[in-house]
Amino acid sequence: MHVGATDPASTVRFEVVLKVPGRAELDRFLAGLTDPASPDYRRYLRPDEFGARFGLSDAQIARVEAWLRGSGIDVVGRDRERTHLKVRGTVARVNSLLGVQLQDHLDATYGAYHAPDRAPRIPSAMRDAVEGVAGLDTTPQMRPMFRPPLADVPIGGLKPNDVALAYDIAPLRAAGLDGTGQTVAIVSFDTFLESDVAAFDVQAGITGPPVEKVFVPDDYVPVRGEGTGEVNLDIDVIRSVAPGADILDYEAPNGQGFAPVMSAILEDARVDIVSISWGRCEADKDPVGRSFDDLQFDLAFSRGISIFVASGDLGAYGCNGQLFEGDLRITPDYPSASPSLISVGGTFLWVREDGSYFAEAAWEGAFSAVGTGGGRSANYPRPAWQTGLGVDISPGAPRQVPDVAGPADPESGFMTVYTGIGEGAPSLKVQGGTSASAPFWAGSMLLVRQLAEQQGVGPLGALGPLLYQLAALPPTSPPIFHDIVLGGNLVDAAGPGYDLATGLGTPDVTALANAIVGALAAAP
Repeated sequence: MHVGATDPASTVRFEVVLKVPGRAELDRFLAGLTDPASPDYRRYLRPDEFGARFGLSDAQIARVEAWLRGSGIDVVGRDRERTHLKVRGTVARVNSLLGVQLQDHLDATYGAYHAPDRAPRIPSAMRDAVEGVAGLDTTPQMRPMFRPPLADVPIGGLKPNDVALAYDIAPLRAAGLDGTGQTVAIVSFDTFLESDVAAFDVQAGITGPPVEKVFVPDDYVPVRGEGTGEVNLDIDVIRSVAPGADILDYEAPNGQGFAPVMSAILEDARVDIVSISWGRCEADKDPVGRSFDDLQFDLAFSRGISIFVASGDLGAYGCNGQLFEGDLRITPDYPSASPSLISVGGTFLWVREDGSYFAEAAWEGAFSAVGTGGGRSANYPRPAWQTGLGVDISPGAPRQVPDVAGPADPESGFMTVYTGIGEGAPSLKVQGGTSASAPFWAGSMLLVRQLAEQQGVGPLGALGPLLYQLAALPPTSPPIFHDIVLGGNLVDAAGPGYDLATGLGTPDVTALANAIVGALAAAP
């Protein structure tokens, strides 16, 4: 709902996105990182190398800063990689600088936000150095990918021991690997109660380190909303898989976008595994915002950071609502479609009486618009490393998602414990969605990282390309990936090899861990 013009005396913060003059060279470098024949193969960058190699010069950035300060805008920060400036100013000065009028709005779920009434205008003299602005429009845009508990789901859900049996994590646990000493970042647009995490640990029978909250920006004060179940699901799934791991929950306003959160993660430099369970329709992402987000994801890739992202819960209809009555464009989710991320689809799991793996199908609802996200991107070409049986490698083929899959259907969902909005105490719930699949993979890779460190190999690096290389190896017993051939994404059916519902499949975690560590040990 439109409220009116934003108070001209109030202060707003946003980012000035800088040009990357070395973009073509950066693209070649990113391709070389994944090519064993390239001199850049697995030569990941340090934080200070990126800006010097690909970014603007000091003189160019100084000119942008002078333009901003001359217009009464404060420059409060600059990232080491030279991709953006953090700025703030009064609404009156921002309106004058960018030729807009900021307007206040009110959302029934997410509360107040502001947005410009037209596209910001960058002066021609600055266009050689400035790509645009981001964060000036704080419209809530990210949706969580979790499926809330269903009435007919048996109480219980997948507990830590269930997950260990079904996906062959138990041998790693028996070897003393539980994620201790490893750290993962979660990207969140809501928050959680520490008491809910403690309640989960009691119910799950585990003892893990406290979850650390990191606010973006530093003075952000989150308020629990409808996405709190999402945050708890991410945390609980990772603790189910790697109970000893340290978890950093980066919390930001919903309208902020991914770039500021990723920039904070990169600036902190404490993790090389990230889990994202939020997204939006790829087709509706604004070009400047997507460019800014993509640049931060590329930065992470250049540093060897693996980002596991939910592929979405609306099947191939990434812009649709919960029923077949909305936007029926066939499109994947964003940022799932980004080649710098590892897109994780979802499955329905069956286990044997002893709890061991039996079979899976791609998750899709027969009478609803929910199911594993997947499809062909309209914005990104197929990366050279995305090959194999089932992958479309024809000339001009697009990026295809998901890359892999994990348990997602709420009927075989994960046990979570949290206090829902309006509830007075934490309670046991069963939840699914690709919001469970992504942290499942992130948690599993924490165990792999621990094994690699134990054996003196690594770093893991950006794992997406390596997963395709391993999938192309001769079959092993047990298999590295469970090839899912049942179900679909409401449009595309699962099938042998790669498919647009489950990607390469779900992992036998111990087999995959040994394969990854073996590949790293043999890498030049």
